[in-house]
Order: sequence, then C-alpha cells, then structure tokens
Amino acid sequence: MNADIHSLRRYGPALVMTLLIPALSLLPAHFFKQVAKPLAPFGGVDKIIHVLLYAALTATYLHVLTRERRGRLATVLRVVFFAALYGLAMEVCQGLFTTSRSMDPLDALANTAGALTSALLVCAWSRRSSLRPVPEGEPHVR
Repeated sequence: MNADIHSLRRYGPALVMTLLIPALSLLPAHFFKQVAKPLAPFGGVDKIIHVLLYAALTATYLHVLTRERRGRLATVLRVVFFAALYGLAMEVCQGLFTTSRSMDPLDALANTAGALTSALLVCAWSRRSSLRPVPEGEPHVR
C-alpha cells in the first residue's frame, strides 16, 4: 500500500496534467466566454495561460525523474522537446477536431517557452540542491 501511495504521488501529477491539457485544449470556445470577459482588456492572457500550463506539465514530468536526472541538462532538454511536441500536437488537434478553436503558432511558442522556463528552473534547483552538504546524522541520498 505504501508503494501505491508513493507511485501515485510520483506519477499522478504528470498523468493529471497530460489529461487536463487536451481536455482544456479541445473544449469549444464558448466554455471560456465567462472567463474571457473580465480579462478582455488584457491582451495576450491566453498566452500566459499556455506558458503556465506547459510549465506545470514539464515540472510534473521532471518530478517523475530522480534528482540526479533532473540535474542533467540533456535529460531536461529531452523533456522540454517532448512537452513542446505535445503542445504542437494539441494545436494541430485544435485545428483538425474543433470548429470554434484554431491552430495558433504563437500558442505553440508559448507552450515551448513555458516548458523551457520550468525545465531550466527545475534543472538549476536540482543542481543547487545536489551541491548542498548533507547534515550530520541524515542519510546521504542522491
């Protein structure tokens, strides 16, 4: 049972984000009218939402990895590439499978920017925390 909880904590957020993004991306546009009205004076809010969603997606994917692997730039860039490709696929799906949404290259760019920003922050944080000395009496786990 303890292993099940550990697996859920480790993989659950990535699974939730992986399923949440297509659900939000493929909903008809009228679902967002109530949210968009108060934000109308601020142009580009949807790009900020894309950045945040893909930053969260990337962070959850990196959460699955060990701290050591999160500190490797090559591994982190692979995760960014996957998240960016996933974002591009969602944009293509919007153009193909919805009538009220369309593919937007700037959304794909915002997805990539969010993934890259999150990944670089996580990578830097992992490297920084792996350089910290382990206090006496605590197990040395890296």
